[in-house]
Amino acid sequence: MAPQHATATRAPREKPSARRSSRRSRRLERYAPYLFITPLLVIFVGFYLYPALVTVLSSFFRWGLLRPWSPAEPERWNFVGLDNYGQTLTDASFWNATLNTAIWLVVFPLLVAGLSLLVSILIWYLARGGAVFRTMFILPMTISLAATGVIWSLIYNPDPQVGLLNAVLDKLGILGADWNVGPLEVHTGAWLSDPGVLHLGFADLRLTNLALVIPAFWAFTGFGVITLTAGLTSVSYELVEAAKVDGANTWQVARYVLIPALRAPLVVVGVVSVIFALRTFDIVFVMTGGGPAEDTMVLALLLWQQAFAFLDTPQAGLATAIAVLLSVVMIVAAYRYLRQLLTEKPG
Repeated sequence: MAPQHATATRAPREKPSARRSSRRSRRLERYAPYLFITPLLVIFVGFYLYPALVTVLSSFFRWGLLRPWSPAEPERWNFVGLDNYGQTLTDASFWNATLNTAIWLVVFPLLVAGLSLLVSILIWYLARGGAVFRTMFILPMTISLAATGVIWSLIYNPDPQVGLLNAVLDKLGILGADWNVGPLEVHTGAWLSDPGVLHLGFADLRLTNLALVIPAFWAFTGFGVITLTAGLTSVSYELVEAAKVDGANTWQVARYVLIPALRAPLVVVGVVSVIFALRTFDIVFVMTGGGPAEDTMVLALLLWQQAFAFLDTPQAGLATAIAVLLSVVMIVAAYRYLRQLLTEKPG
């Protein structure tokens, strides 16, 4: 009987072309994320980072828009160091604009967040009429801020035959009335020139700024309503029903269930409102132009004046210094939200 020999089965050799394809696939997997984010990085560097760096650099030079500063033309540089910042920080107009901007910074976010919270909870409770309220507050967002300024200029018109507000006050018999309540003086009628003043000892706050905050608040509240209404969609009805079973009334449900669920959306509304208040320009420019006597001048409008109102003088360096200072304030104001956003863990 012939002996049987076992034959070992060898694994087939991998073809060189397959090995090359596998290496290419691994390299592609390694570098694919970088390829995907490259367009975003190019846009960020070209449209955000580079202009920001140029703005900061140009704030150390004296130049005007008729002869703009350029990093590619060093022979035209007029370096002044921190002189633009020193001149800005010692300018009375800058601190007046800072005070007026601070009024916006305090009053505007509080009004937007407060009314948005109230309306969003009301919409949540009103199953049928909620869409009507939502539409009422969203429609003003479709109007440009410049058009909003024109509309409210007509509403504030001192002639009761034209201005809606003074027409109502005239019918009530209080048009032109003056009230003095402690440090507060109110003069009805001239809403965009002299509606009153609040004496605080260290400063006098002109109520004209409040007359400008109201149109912006009217136009911007829709954003807060949309954001908070969307936040309420995450509230579990089972949780609400459990609270009611435990004896919670409508106010207690809103306080202990709905409002805690809106903590993150409220932060978003607050931060965006603060940024809007810091960069407000359109409404002030259209309605008062910063007057009367710079009573409503804000930092964004002062920046514009320094850059564009004096084209034949080298004032643009001062404008960029204001822009840098304003940007720093915006970053500080948004820091808490940005930190929460970047450190928040999913799930």
